[in-house]
Amino acid sequence: MPATTTDAPARQYYMVLSEAHPAIVRPVREVLRAHLRLWCKSELSSVAELGVTELLTNVHKHASGICELLVREMPDGITIEVTDFENRLPIVKESVEDEEGGRGLFLLSVLTDDLGFEPLLGGKRVWFRLRWPPSACDGA
Repeated sequence: MPATTTDAPARQYYMVLSEAHPAIVRPVREVLRAHLRLWCKSELSSVAELGVTELLTNVHKHASGICELLVREMPDGITIEVTDFENRLPIVKESVEDEEGGRGLFLLSVLTDDLGFEPLLGGKRVWFRLRWPPSACDGA
């Protein structure tokens, strides 16, 4: 299922990262956490932050480092997309016990409601979706 749907997102956050360096992961996670709190979706924060960390780390390791991050509030949760300019699509695989890497996308596939990849002209989009029932913010 592609990340785009006919349901229009209520709110979204978009940023272009000139480099997906490990040093930017923490501030990006903090901004994500703040948006989820504002959107009354704090319950999704732990998995969302883990997912963003994994996707940005993959850009740093396997792509040019330049990427775009889009976080969309959906009526039933959130969708997070990272677009980079490397054509090679990632592979989700269960890792062997003695492998040092390769577990991140598999873990995301287990923790998220949907995980997908879309080839683009000159790159790709990797996305995941977390579902959560709509809730009203206290005092909003």
